[in-house]
Formats: sequence, C-alpha cells, structure tokens
Amino acid sequence: MRLIDVAVRQRRLVLAVAAVLSLVGAAAWEGMIRQEDPSFPYRAGFILVAYPGADPERVERLVLEPLEEELAEIEEIDYIQSTVRTGQVAIRLRLRDYVYDTDTQWDRVRVAVERARQQFPDGVSEPIVDDRLVDNASATIVVAGSADLIELARSAERIEKRLFRLDGVSRVEVIGDPGEQVTIAYKDSVARRLDLSPESLATQLSARNQVRGGGTVLVAGKTASLRPESEFRSIDEIRSTPVALPSGRTVPLSEIAEVRHGPREPGDEFMWVNGRPAVGLAVIVERDKVHVVDWGRRLNEFVEGLRPEFAPLDLDIILFQPDHTEGRLRELGFSLLLGIVIVAGILFLSMGVRLGALVASVVPLVTLSALALYAIGGGVLHQMAIAGMVIGLGMLVDNAIVMAENIQWHLDRGLPAREASVVAVRELAGPLGSATGTTVAAFVPMFIAKGNTADFTRMIPGMVMLMLAVSYFYAVLVTPALSEIVLKPASSSREGLASRLGRRLGSLAVSHSRWVLAVAASLVALAIFGAKFVDRDFFPDTARNEMIVNLNFAEGTHISTTSDAAVLMADAMLQLDEVTDVYAWAGFSGPTFYYNLTENPRSPHIARLAVIARDVDDLPAIFEWVRIYAHSELPDVEVVPQRLGQGPPVQAPIEIRLFGDSFDMLRRASEQVMELVRETPGTADVRESLGTGTPTLVFEIGDASAARYGLDRERVASALLGRTLGIRIGDYRAGLDPVPIVLRSPEGERFNTDHLDTAYVFAPSGESVPLAQLVNQSLVWQPSAIQHRDLQRVAIVLAELEQGYPFGNVTDELDRRLRQADLPPGIGYEFGGKKESSGDANAALFSAMPVGVVLLLIFLLLEFNSFRRLAMVLVTVPLAATGVVPGLLLTDNPFGFTALLGVIALAGIVVNNAIVLIDVLDANLAAGRPLAEAISDAVARRTRPIILTTVTTVAGLAPLTFTDSTLWPPLAWSIISGLLASMVLTLLVVPAMCRHLLRSDTAG
Repeated sequence: MRLIDVAVRQRRLVLAVAAVLSLVGAAAWEGMIRQEDPSFPYRAGFILVAYPGADPERVERLVLEPLEEELAEIEEIDYIQSTVRTGQVAIRLRLRDYVYDTDTQWDRVRVAVERARQQFPDGVSEPIVDDRLVDNASATIVVAGSADLIELARSAERIEKRLFRLDGVSRVEVIGDPGEQVTIAYKDSVARRLDLSPESLATQLSARNQVRGGGTVLVAGKTASLRPESEFRSIDEIRSTPVALPSGRTVPLSEIAEVRHGPREPGDEFMWVNGRPAVGLAVIVERDKVHVVDWGRRLNEFVEGLRPEFAPLDLDIILFQPDHTEGRLRELGFSLLLGIVIVAGILFLSMGVRLGALVASVVPLVTLSALALYAIGGGVLHQMAIAGMVIGLGMLVDNAIVMAENIQWHLDRGLPAREASVVAVRELAGPLGSATGTTVAAFVPMFIAKGNTADFTRMIPGMVMLMLAVSYFYAVLVTPALSEIVLKPASSSREGLASRLGRRLGSLAVSHSRWVLAVAASLVALAIFGAKFVDRDFFPDTARNEMIVNLNFAEGTHISTTSDAAVLMADAMLQLDEVTDVYAWAGFSGPTFYYNLTENPRSPHIARLAVIARDVDDLPAIFEWVRIYAHSELPDVEVVPQRLGQGPPVQAPIEIRLFGDSFDMLRRASEQVMELVRETPGTADVRESLGTGTPTLVFEIGDASAARYGLDRERVASALLGRTLGIRIGDYRAGLDPVPIVLRSPEGERFNTDHLDTAYVFAPSGESVPLAQLVNQSLVWQPSAIQHRDLQRVAIVLAELEQGYPFGNVTDELDRRLRQADLPPGIGYEFGGKKESSGDANAALFSAMPVGVVLLLIFLLLEFNSFRRLAMVLVTVPLAATGVVPGLLLTDNPFGFTALLGVIALAGIVVNNAIVLIDVLDANLAAGRPLAEAISDAVARRTRPIILTTVTTVAGLAPLTFTDSTLWPPLAWSIISGLLASMVLTLLVVPAMCRHLLRSDTAG
C-alpha cells in the first residue's frame, strides 16, 4: 500500500507513462502484424505413398498395415485415418491437443515412416510426409491463356522462383501442375514382327541414358573433370537413339515406336479459372510475421510487373485473402471505436461533465495501453484479438467508475484533492483488486484450455484479461492523478434518482425477502426449462459471398471423368446472374484458401468448385440451382454445396463412423444408417465413403506354365504393367526437374481388355508366348477404397444440414434413432463432425474450469474471509441464466461455442456487483448501523455504480450485435441479456439473502 501511495503522489510520472503507452498503442494499431484469423499449431498432416498398379487390398496389406503399426507406437498421435485406393494410400494424422512442440513429434512420425518403409515391397514410392496441412494460401496466382499445360506449368515455375524475393513468403505450392512425361509407345504387333521384346528395348534405352562421371585427370597442375555426355539431352536425341534388333540391323527408335513429350498420364490434378485451363501458385506467407494487408498490396505490384514479360499469357490473382482481412478488421475496428464513443457518451450523460470526462478519458488510455503491451509482447492483430478488446471495453470502466466516484465522495466531504485520491486508493485498492481478480478468474479457463478451438479463440480471453489488468492499475494510478486536475467538490449533496431507486429496492428486498428469493428461484428454474428451446450450434457459417461445391464420384472413377464433369458444371454456373467467378479443381481439393476447409490430396474421383457470388444473399439461390443441376445432370454423383464455416474444419456437420472387420457387414450397416439419416429432419446431401466397388481383372499366373518358357511371376506382371501404366526406364533431365521416361503400349490405361488375351510375353529365349497360356483370367468386384481409423476398418456416413436446422438438435435425434437401430453384428459406431468437435472443445474448456473456480474462490475469500458472503456472491451466477435464455430466444441466436464463452465470462462479471454491494454493507455493519438500515443504505450507494457498469458493458458490446460476422452476435447477446437480468436481480436477491444470512452480525 505504501508503494501505491508513492505512485499516487507521482502524478506527472504516472501520466507520462500512460501517455507514452497510449501513443505506442496508436502506432501499433497501424503498423503491427495483422491477419484475419489466428494461426493453428501444426497438429494435422498427411502421409502419401504410391504403389503403382496395386489393388486396394494389396496396398492395405503390404503398405498401410506396416505404416499403421509403426505410427501406433507414437502416443502423441490423436488419430490415424487412412484411405487406400488402387495404387496409393493417403493417411491423415492429427496430434493430440496438448502437443505444442509439433516439430519434434513430426520428426518422430518421419522416423516411424522410415521404419515402415523398410518393410515395403519393391515398386513402392518414397513416402511423402506433409506436416503443414493447416497453412492457408493468402493468395493464388494463376497462369492461363494457353491450351498447352506444360507451357503454363513452366511459366508458373519461373514465377515461383521470383516469388521468394517478395518479403514474407514462406512457401509456394504449384496448383494444377499436370507434370511431364516422355512416353515411348511401343506396339505389341511391332514387337512380335521385329522379335524385340519391350524388356530388351527398355534395357537398351536405359543403357544409353545413364548419369555417369568420367573421373578427373591432372592437367598443367590442375584437376580437370571428365564429363561424358551419357544421358539424353533432347527429345530428338531420344527419337534418333539407335536400337539393335535381333536380326542384326540397327534402326532409330522413331521407326519402331512413337516418342511423345507431354503431360503426365494419367494426370494427378487439374485446374480451371472461369472455364479456362490454368496452373496456379498458392502463396503461403510466414505465419504471425506479416502485415497481410500491406503484403497484399506488394503482391499486386509484383504481379503487375510480371504481366508484360509473360504476355500473351494471362496472370491473375484469385482467392485474395488480404481483402477479406482488411474488411474483417476494419469492421471490428469500427465496432471498437463505436463502442468507445457510446461508452464515453453514456458516462457524460450519467455522471456529469467532470466525472464523465475523467472516466471517459481512461477508456482510450486503457485500450491503447493494452494494445501497446500486446504488440510489444509479439501479438498479432486478428479478429479474435480485436473482439477481445471490444468485449473488454465495457468492463474496463468498472474500476475507473468506482474509483472516481469514491474520490468525488471524499472531495464532497471536504478532503483536499491529493488526500481524497490517497484515501480513496487506500480504501479501494484491495476490493478493486479482488473484483478484477474474480473477473479475470472467469476468463482463465478459456485462456489455458488446449485444442484447436481453444487455440482459435484464445486471444478473446487473453485481450480481456490484459485490458482488465491495465484497467486496475490505471484505476489506482491514472484515475487519481487525473482527478486532481478534473474533479471539484460538488455544489449539491441532494440524493440522486439512482440512489432513491436503490433505497426503495433495498427496502423491498428486506421487507419481502422470502418472496424475492422465491421469485428469483422460480425464474432460474424457468430459464433452465427454457434452455431446451434454444437452438444449439457449434460454430456458425461465415457471412462471406463465397461457397464451395464438392463433387464426389464413386471411388475408382478415372480423373478424366471427374474433370469433364467439373468443367461442364463450372461453365454452367458462370451463366448464372448471381455468380461472378468459378474456380475448379479435379483430382484434389484445390488450395486451402480458408482455414476451415478440409484437404483431400490425390483423389482422382473428387473435384471442388469455389464459387464467388455477387452478394452473400445470393448464396441460397445458388445452392438451390446446384441441387437441381446435380439431380438432372449428375444423378450418380454426390454433389455437395457448402458455405464456408467457422471453427475447426470437419468433413461434414454430420459424420457417423461405423467400425467392423467385415466389408459385407460394413456395407449393410452403411446403407442402413444412410437411410436412417435421410429420414431424420434437417439432413441433406447424405453420402457414404465405401462406394460401390470397382471391377478387378485377376490374372492367376500358372507357375508350371511359366516355368516351361523360363518365365516367372515378376516377368508376367511386368508385361501387364507395361501394357497399361508403363514401365519407367529412366529420366529425361533437360530441365531442372527430371521427367520420367515411360515405355508402354500406345493405348496406356485405355488398353482394351479384350486384347489382353492376344497379348504376348517374351521369354528369355526370345520366344513370344501368348498371355492366355500363362494365366487364368477372372473378373472380381473389389472395394474401390478401404478406409481405416485407428487401425480399424471403417465406413463413414456424412450429411449436411438444411438451412435453419442447428446441428445439436439434429444429432440428438440421430443419436436416439441409432441407439434404437438394429445394426449388423460386430458393428460399432461413433459420431464425428460438429458433434465430436463440439464435445472436444467443451471438454477442453471444462477440464480447465477448476483452475478458474479455485482462483475465483481465492479472491472472494481473500476479500471477505466468510463462507456466507462467498455463497451469496456465487448465487448471483445462476441469476444471469434468467437473462441468457430469453435473450438468445428473442434474438434468434443459437447457443454455440461463442455463446458458451459469453456465459462463462458472465460468471466473472456478475459477481462484481455482489462484491461491491456486500463491501459497503459490511462497512455499514462495522459502523454499528442496524441490519435493515445497513442493507438499504448499501443498495442506495451502489445502485448507480452497478447500473453504470452494467450499461457501459452492454454499450461496449452493442456494436458486436450488429456486425456482419456470424461469430459475435451470440456471444454479445448472451452477455448483454445475462448482465441486464443479473443487474436487477442482484439488487434484490443479494439484499434479501443478507436479511437471512447475516442477521445483525458481521461474522462469516
């Protein structure tokens, strides 16, 4: 306390520090790092492994199972979800919520993958581990204007290298690159006529395309390198390569085979921009280090400077996130400024010119000083941080109001200005510290909770706590210093309207205490009953004018089919008046231009369209058009329109996972659950992950027959592979990246299966043996994809929500129906989607709740040292529910995660009213006043501060209720309605409880 006395007397120093911090905060607002949303830890990742030509069951047994067994030993992995398709496996990993040192764990994942790799058969490619899945592209540069995809890709590569000269660029991903391939198309008929097997041709070509060093020699005292030109340097050189025939003749390769240099076959991914083929560059900036809006301006200038050089190709920027960031932060910044103006206006109107000016001046000082400290600590300005400032805006004046009124009270009783400040600070430093501590305690669980949702919202409580801490110190230091300049003794001591109202409320609470308590209890019970009528949601959709359309073909669909359908649909959408742009991707899900999107790499059966509408209000009409188009033009395709969401990414709002060992049982269960989901009101676009399966031609190699010709299984299998996908015989290295050289039949994947019976396998003796003599051919129907989750086979049923149906209501009904369903034996189920994410987020929040409760109890016991008073303060918390439930119902807002944050914040805010009320009551009792009189006087003295602090908090939050963002209205309305109800009930219920619990003593 002595230190505070010294600080209070150092007025100039205190004001100078406050002024400097405020100036730093003002400068930080313009110049500090900013982005639209917080960054997530790198907990999500992918592992991709290719096994060309292998069917799903073989990939599962030989590749996936060794990988899963090794990965399962890492306990920091939360789940392993795998999808096996023909020729590849994709594994999605997620680390546990408590993992923040993600680099160490991903290193362990790579070690586990390398151990599994030792068990892979020959022909399996090197695994790719992508641990940067959560990175979002801030912008995508597209190169279009030519039908030659290789030209587009090479131009994109040139731009990619230059992009790294632009400050702030972390990495660049090439999107829609078709890849390159040199194809040597060798006909079976030619091979038989020349008696030259594909294997012999491959051996000759490979020998002429070797990278070999020639060593070094000593020349004039210096070491000179010998460089033999032992590899292909041009496509013409490949065509003119001499080939030795068994007859002894030598002919150029071009006479016996066609050599083509073009896009990879089959391609992995394709991209179109407003109907034109394109190659894109998804630019990812350094996280938490870049002022995204300024960076966007520099990117525009960069691309503008490249256009003349790359003409006649077109360079454009799409999915430009800096514009969204600027708009979102401008909107929230306006809400913050508007809140400051409203709060200041209310203070002037309710407190008078001098007191109003004093308290109003503290509002910008605290706000800017807190921002300065946040920026100095390396904070990033994003929508969560600004929203936290808006929420804290109304609360930060509480301490200043109480301190200013107390100083004015002492001034009115004749104390000099300096002494009035010192005495007021001595009286209130402890109580205000406890009151601030209780409010901070309510926000602590939100701040220390772990997981993606907590990471996303962490700076809401972080900024509120920072502003509350600054407001406390400014209340005990800056407010007294300013009061010596601003405040004067009042000329009249007439009791104000608020005091008269408070005195009447106090008398009513004392004289009818039982009725007051009974009515309050009834209202709480009614609120609890009414809670079931409040819609429940997790996170709402965004208010952007963007949407995506996912096209999910049956597993096993060729990428050419997927591409054709995506282009046709995109072209049709461009004819709609409501649509300005359509970007399409096939074979993968496109760039992650928004944090909430799920990513699906290397999936030939999927396509995604990003649709830009003229206005957000046009989206429902576009949704309806998509469903009509899908029904008429793509009846066998799962076409799923989706708005961009908020919160952690999920595959779909409704996700039901079915576990079992038998494919037949999983299929039966999947069909049963799909039908059940379709019958549930509120569901749409129901689909499942198993698919219908794909045909597989099985060639059972007869070992005895093959042995007669000196053949083995590998030779026969290679002959099949050479007819279709082809055999890689080396690389063409004319450019920076090696281009595979593939020897195959001219038809490649389109090889007619009817001709397989007439295909030949060349024996070591040179004899051509009909394939039909070596194998027994049969057609079987196999799963087109096999999915695992945590080492178990799984089938997943997904569904969207109809407009107006919150996920909580729908999943509750689904859960009830599933419990009654008679699923096949051996089948278990669990919910994913929003239900799982919501449960995880709530569990993380409530697991941290004990810390907040303990802190709350500590502050209250330090303040009162009384369990009775502690109980009276805590009773005010459920009183807030009497306002929250009707507030959400009347404003038609759902109870979601942000509303839950508001309710938890309420617990720390509403107890302050009870604290300041009981504090004055105790002072009255200590002065020897009778209990009834002490209660009445306490309510009279504290009614005005309680009303003022409630109204300023409501005013500070009011701009959030009218924002275009869908995140903030539920949070703001839950706090506003809860505060208003709690204010009224606290002024009645706390005095009524005091009437029964305290009697005429002050003992605890």
